[in-house]
Amino acid sequence: MAYLAVEHVSKRFQLRRDRADSVGNLLLQMVPGRRRPPAEPFWALHDVTFEMPEGVSFGIVGNNGSGKSTLLKIVTRTMLPTTGRVTVRGRVSALIELGAGFHPDFTGRENVILNASILGIPRRAIERKMEEIIDFAEIRPFIDTPVKYYSSGMHARLGFAVATSVEPELLIVDEVLAVGDEAFQQKCMDRIFRMKRDGVNILLVSHDLSSVERLMDQALWLDRGVMRAQGSPRDVVHAYRQSLLGEGEVTSRAPESLAEGDLALKEASLRVQGRAVDQVRAGEPVTVEWEWENRGDEVFVGSLDCTLRRPDGLEIAQWSGLRDQVTVRFEPGRTRVALELRELWLASGEYELDSALFDAQGRRRWEARPLLRFRMQALEVSAGLILVPHRWRSGR
Repeated sequence: MAYLAVEHVSKRFQLRRDRADSVGNLLLQMVPGRRRPPAEPFWALHDVTFEMPEGVSFGIVGNNGSGKSTLLKIVTRTMLPTTGRVTVRGRVSALIELGAGFHPDFTGRENVILNASILGIPRRAIERKMEEIIDFAEIRPFIDTPVKYYSSGMHARLGFAVATSVEPELLIVDEVLAVGDEAFQQKCMDRIFRMKRDGVNILLVSHDLSSVERLMDQALWLDRGVMRAQGSPRDVVHAYRQSLLGEGEVTSRAPESLAEGDLALKEASLRVQGRAVDQVRAGEPVTVEWEWENRGDEVFVGSLDCTLRRPDGLEIAQWSGLRDQVTVRFEPGRTRVALELRELWLASGEYELDSALFDAQGRRRWEARPLLRFRMQALEVSAGLILVPHRWRSGR
């Protein structure tokens, strides 16, 4: 049974600012009797508290330097807190830094056995899993090569394969997966999802906010070592994204003007056969429509995305102009943008559409959550989220 409790944890470092930046300064520091300037305290974490009961997954978000990795090092006991207490029960497997726990002169195979022994896994047990680990890491041609010749991506593959193959009760993963290619990142997320479904506690630090929303049960936002929000992933990620936009709460109908130009959303609607609706029949063609007004003199070039969710935040589908390389030129005056969905086969229930606007450099400039709410009506009954048109046949 896994359990994690972080109680009023703070971490202080001592920063010295007397580093010599020239030979003259270095010689000056060597003068006998010269007093060094006092160290300045720096609090990387301040009074962080959260609890992970059995079977709960927890995501941590925040900017670089916000204290996320420091917190994970304290949880894994590779670093001690200045104040506070951490309680951990259960078998812990952690992937915090690339190559952590790997001996550079040992081969990949030897490092698998070494890491397993550190985690308390018998050699015979890890040898039974060796082929599975090698296949998942996709480094079979190099498994008997010293890891000092591995690329950062190969380190990440092998480290993740070992960390998730030793049947942990608590899995701790830092942002090291970002070095892998897209296919491997998705492969890792699929495995994390399966482990979550099997009841493994997961503590994940990630800049992939959609993964935190999709996979985690709870989330925590750290900002310069201080907890800014804790709760449902959707609410925490939304608050964090708003801070990145540098503005307050954004409404779905009348957002604040953008920092670039004077662009604002005037209206958004869901349309069926040209008519604005708030109820849709399953299988109908649907159009999401935005009307923007550029009150400035300059053209704003950007792209929109649209995300379909359940009210509980579960992401069902996303349509991204940025990913599809579809840009919109917002000329002075009004511009209409439409997303046409040929068929929308969803089970009956309430749904929401979120939206975001990106500039030409791919930076998020505006977002509305939710943009629209609607109800789906379906004649068929489904235990899932989507309806797939089908028929049964039998015969000889």
